[in-house]
Amino acid sequence: IYCTPATAELAKTILTDAAQIQEHGVTEEQIKILFDRTDANNTAKLFRKLDYTTPLQITPKIKLRLQDAGHILGSALVELWLDDKKIVFSGDLGNSPVPILRDPIIIKEADYVVCESTYGNRLHAPIKNRENDLLTAALFAKQHNAQIIIPSFALERTQDLLYTFNLLKNQGKFPNIPVMLDSPLASEITEIYRKYTDLFDDDFQKQLSTDPDLFDFPGLRLISTPAESKKLNTLTGAAVIIAGSGMADAGRIPHHILHHASNPDNQIIFTGYQVPGTLGRRILDGAKRVKIYKYFANIRARVTGIESFSAHADQASILKWLGGFTTKPMVFITHGEDDSRAILATKIGQQLKSKTYQPKLQEIISL
Repeated sequence: IYCTPATAELAKTILTDAAQIQEHGVTEEQIKILFDRTDANNTAKLFRKLDYTTPLQITPKIKLRLQDAGHILGSALVELWLDDKKIVFSGDLGNSPVPILRDPIIIKEADYVVCESTYGNRLHAPIKNRENDLLTAALFAKQHNAQIIIPSFALERTQDLLYTFNLLKNQGKFPNIPVMLDSPLASEITEIYRKYTDLFDDDFQKQLSTDPDLFDFPGLRLISTPAESKKLNTLTGAAVIIAGSGMADAGRIPHHILHHASNPDNQIIFTGYQVPGTLGRRILDGAKRVKIYKYFANIRARVTGIESFSAHADQASILKWLGGFTTKPMVFITHGEDDSRAILATKIGQQLKSKTYQPKLQEIISL
């Protein structure tokens, strides 16, 4: 398994955490778990670390090179040479120009490109909106002595949130209210981020000269144990609670929603895509009453979604990245809903004059 050093460390951490959750949560009535900690450790032994821009001759006819994709820490575009042909895999392209991470590397030559299309049919809100939206929410919470509940992914989204809160603190704008990070996994991942600051963008590097830890700030409290987490159920006073999972279906966040959603002055803020059928999606779509475990919660809190936190490139960013190719490669559009793929294909044809193809599930294509 070839990956960047940061990816190897993050992947081992997340796989181990997922295995532990399955091992502790399984019952006799349930189907066999997908993998355990032994599987996670054995998988980690297969990681072969490869730095960005370093070519690797895997076989006499196969060469590999990883480039920065700007999506999350360690994410990579893949350049793959097969005999006399070259295929580029976008993987997940970053939402340029997001804070912290560098922009996706522009690649100029390829015969074929396999490109994601998660947001191929839309444009994101401006990045600057995230600061304004969080500040507005925090000022409201301070004024009304209320809580802000933020379901968050442990990887990337939580670090973005901490960075943004830190930025507002350094600017003297953020009110004096505590921010509770109730996610041991997110705390562990943040430690990994701190080890790889050399992978961050120039603006982040400059800020480190005046603030050596951009993921920490006065008022941030890390919640570790279940007992500490349960104490937040009876929290009074203005505060921000960040917890997983990002779609509110697992982790500690369902408990916080259950105990704080009935207060009309409280806020539930979603900062990521909510898959249909998840608790997060039901709440974001306006459900007034939801079942959480064996209880029912009345959703009277103010519910909002901040779209400017997406880590995926939108349509404009995808087109900009594809426009960097000078060889007009064939583009295979993957990793997106059919509507998103179709709209992106049309835009690629119109603006870039490149040929596209939308593969079907399990379809085999001869190049």
